[in-house]
Amino acid sequence: MSVVTSPAGYRGLVRVTGPGFLGLSFLARLPAAMGPLGVITLVAVATGSFAVAGAVAAAYGIGAALGGPVVGALADRHGQRLVGAVAALIDAAALVAVVVAVRTGATPVVVGLLAAAAGFATPQVGPLVRVRWAALLGDRGEQRNLPTAFSYEGAADELSYMAGPALVGLVAVLGSPSAPLLVAAGLTVAAAVPFALHRTAPPVVRAPRAAAVAVRLPIAAVIALVVAMVAIGAVFGATQTGVTAYASSVGASGSAGLIYAVLGVGSAIAGLATAWIPARIGLLTRYVVAAIALAAGGALLVVMPGTLVGVLVAMAVIGVVSAPYLISVYGVANAITPARRAGTVMTLLASGVVAGVALGAAAAGRLADSHGYQAAFLLPLLAGAAALALALASLRPLRGALTHVPPTVATPQPEPAYR
Repeated sequence: MSVVTSPAGYRGLVRVTGPGFLGLSFLARLPAAMGPLGVITLVAVATGSFAVAGAVAAAYGIGAALGGPVVGALADRHGQRLVGAVAALIDAAALVAVVVAVRTGATPVVVGLLAAAAGFATPQVGPLVRVRWAALLGDRGEQRNLPTAFSYEGAADELSYMAGPALVGLVAVLGSPSAPLLVAAGLTVAAAVPFALHRTAPPVVRAPRAAAVAVRLPIAAVIALVVAMVAIGAVFGATQTGVTAYASSVGASGSAGLIYAVLGVGSAIAGLATAWIPARIGLLTRYVVAAIALAAGGALLVVMPGTLVGVLVAMAVIGVVSAPYLISVYGVANAITPARRAGTVMTLLASGVVAGVALGAAAAGRLADSHGYQAAFLLPLLAGAAALALALASLRPLRGALTHVPPTVATPQPEPAYR
């Protein structure tokens, strides 16, 4: 029996990448976490309209959801160094252009198009760094540490999405409404470009023509995993909107962000702890168990009393159960994907989360306006139940995809104990 022990595993990650890489990759993903709130802060102050600000932020999110798979596919074809560096420079320029457009009184349509361009060119650090881990650990015969790497990345994602909005608030208070997007642009150049050019970037995988025809992406399995990410994105979006409505109903609108941050803290801790799961527990088992936990966690917002303590407990539990779900979905996707398509698939999953957040937030907002926060809290329950139903329904295609991955073409994986 082998167990992945977290301290040794995390030290091993530093040994593989060299000093500084983990910090660099964390800083490189902060601009994406700053973008939405930075856009809202700037546009709301400039126009005095939260509706316009929300529309521009939605354009940014739509751009990110559409651009993610494009950046991933280009990275698979041309390499992460070239594509990552170019995307980062375009992203930084677009963020600066948003600031200039708002300052010069451009129409909301123009600002929205520039925000969409910034979202579209997001360098996709989180998904692509997972591709790097698979290549780095596989090359060294250390596939057993891949779950540890994915656990770390899950925690880093959560911490970035807490630190990003907090940094926006701090910079806006100390500087101006324009400052957060300018800082995000600066961070993109200072961190995302060096990340793209870092020596850990994997080479382009070029399969022979015959192998390229024979080895096909398991489309049904990939679609199932993307929809699984849409489901947890809907949990996040509906929860965030529901918490905002709850905070407003109790006269504490400003505390919504702090309440929702409890989810991020719980998710980050659980993500790091996932590295302790015994390696003998297979990928599909982890996925199904995590989906069961997510469905149960989503129900807490409905069954817990509508007090601050009850909401905080529900937030913490949802955070704890969401991290293993995300990590297991990424793990299954990595296991079924040929190396030459890894960037495409990882960014598709990330775009699924973005799309789910937008759908969940929009639906919960309508319910909160018409029926109060209690109605909005029903959506995480429904989305969690849908995630569980999908996990159970997709077992057959996922098991088939895991069984038929050719080891000579696919990214090296941990032990194939997936049943």
